[in-house]
Amino acid sequence: MADTTDILPPGSDTYQCSNCGAALKYKPGTTFLHCDYCETDTPIDAKVVDVVQELDFEKYAYDFEKLNIKSTKVLNCHKCGAESTFDENMKSVECPYCNTPIIETDLYEERLIQPSYLLPFKFSGTDSNNYTHIWLKSLWFAPNKLKKRALLSNRLQGVYIPCWTYDAQTNTDYTGQRGVNYTTTVGSGKNRRTVTRTRWTYCSGHVSLFFDDIMVPASKMIPTPILNKIENWDTMNMVETDNRFMSGFITEKYVLSMPDGFKIAKGKMESAIDHAVRRDIGGDHQRVTSKSTKFSDIKFKLILLPIYMSSYTYKNKLYHFFVNGRTGRVTGDRPYSVIKIISAIVTGLIALFLAIWLINTYG
Repeated sequence: MADTTDILPPGSDTYQCSNCGAALKYKPGTTFLHCDYCETDTPIDAKVVDVVQELDFEKYAYDFEKLNIKSTKVLNCHKCGAESTFDENMKSVECPYCNTPIIETDLYEERLIQPSYLLPFKFSGTDSNNYTHIWLKSLWFAPNKLKKRALLSNRLQGVYIPCWTYDAQTNTDYTGQRGVNYTTTVGSGKNRRTVTRTRWTYCSGHVSLFFDDIMVPASKMIPTPILNKIENWDTMNMVETDNRFMSGFITEKYVLSMPDGFKIAKGKMESAIDHAVRRDIGGDHQRVTSKSTKFSDIKFKLILLPIYMSSYTYKNKLYHFFVNGRTGRVTGDRPYSVIKIISAIVTGLIALFLAIWLINTYG
């Protein structure tokens, strides 16, 4: 089922309130588990990350089955094909993508690399409505009923999104040409003029670069372009993965494998390497005729990023929006008002014709 979205549970632990026995959920922006029934807060002894531990890429790529891989149960959404499971503290849940209630059927297990670190949610789903309201007001040509329809949605869910990060040492040998501009005078008489030409010389060299934490989203629930619009993650505030921070939230399973993620990361590295090679060649222009890069000391880790996501229906079409659970940055799908667009065009044409008339009349 390669074209589906997978979600995994943060763990099999169920955290109970010591006061009333009810299920506890993580309280965003704190280091507490919160009881919705008696309002009791239970501290989480969070492990602050001083030194981030990276995992060895080669060992996981070639010795996968012998390492610390965990079996995880996954449920299937029959409407959109998304595969999901949820925290045992959540007695019911809707598919974050299409809002269909998820039923415990078609269960299967899969062995997965476990996330090393996560960024906890910084504010609650209720608070995220303030950010959504500001975003909706900023939309040009949005239908008047859109804001009310979107804010009435009660399907806001917090989801931890998986993301690979990669480190690598690169060493690149290259050959190319350095182009240096010079001026010369050509022609004679009235046709005499100065022109700029380029003198090319052969060159070769070596560039060494270290890349740290190249991020590659591993989600299919949220497209990478959407994640790019709400990025700017404060990864310096990550904590070691702790099921208590995920209590009451959904955690998406990575659908992009660790080796395939590195292929994407290499593409990002190659772009930076190409820029470094051209800078090393120098001159006014550069031609790169050959380039050979060796990647070594490759490390990786899997991290979880907090996102609130919701949806609303407008004219029988489903729209999604997403909120960065740390910064409040919002993006998503949106409809356009044809009437507003036509009115804006007509208004602009009237203003243009009026300006032309005034110029022709009063010169």
